[in-house]
Amino acid sequence: MNACLILAHNESKFIEKNVTEVISLFELVIVVNDGSTDDTKDILENLTYDNLKIINNQKNLGAGKSLEIGINEFKNSSCNNLIKIDGDGQFKLSDIKRLISLSKNDYDFVKCDRFWESGIEGEIPTIRYVGNALASLFIKISTGNWKINDPLNGLFLFSKQSLENFSLPKIFYKYGYPFYLNIFMNKNILSDNFKNGQIKNTIKYSDEKSKLRPSIMFMKLFYFSIISYIRKILSKFRYSNLQISGIFDVFFLIFTISTTYSGSKLILINLEYLKGSKASWLFLTILLFVISSFCFYYSQAYEKRVYEDKFEII
Repeated sequence: MNACLILAHNESKFIEKNVTEVISLFELVIVVNDGSTDDTKDILENLTYDNLKIINNQKNLGAGKSLEIGINEFKNSSCNNLIKIDGDGQFKLSDIKRLISLSKNDYDFVKCDRFWESGIEGEIPTIRYVGNALASLFIKISTGNWKINDPLNGLFLFSKQSLENFSLPKIFYKYGYPFYLNIFMNKNILSDNFKNGQIKNTIKYSDEKSKLRPSIMFMKLFYFSIISYIRKILSKFRYSNLQISGIFDVFFLIFTISTTYSGSKLILINLEYLKGSKASWLFLTILLFVISSFCFYYSQAYEKRVYEDKFEII
């Protein structure tokens, strides 16, 4: 049985249409109304479907926290799979139906990728393209899975098993929770041997203005990527097929720190704050950088082979 989770904050224009479109497709539809100040709550309370569960947050807790609340409700239900959508009507019904069909194929987690030829309808700001490109780079490095694209896409399929130990860090209560979901689910591939995948989807954009601040999002994702990367290195030594990769990671960090130190000395010598041989320090900096790059490349190459058969592009 499948459940649907809809996150809504001030979605009075779209929420009724969204609910009525999907209500017959699922055994349970959970709507988390995140402290809306418009008519969203009234519209929801006028809907009388037996399989509709409405949760009203007393105040705006954030999309990430609302997701966690909805997931906990799903975990207490008899449903086996959960498809999460947003209340703004951006996701296509055809993509939602495709995820429903994939739930029958024993997938534990399926994410979506909107950045392809027909993946975007309407216009989105250029900063969004740049931001998603950076987020994609961060998540590829921090997870070692170079198949993951568009880590900020909010359309997902989960099995109940995949969410058993899920807990969202407070840093993602407001924005950026899809990034953490991808890291969490990617880790499950190794620890629990889950079946994960990615499909292409299409998102419709209109003239709604986003309150998301790119600079804050960038700093948040960059910080968490570093934390995740360090945790990933430590976890690699638990798996025989990733131990070599972990060793390369350790050497990468050592030589990267050494390259930074050597490069700093070279800059200070050039600025005449220190005395020394420019040629020697330049040669050392280049040598350390090459060794560091070599270690990073081979670490990622080992990881790529591990994820090759564990993450499907559907």
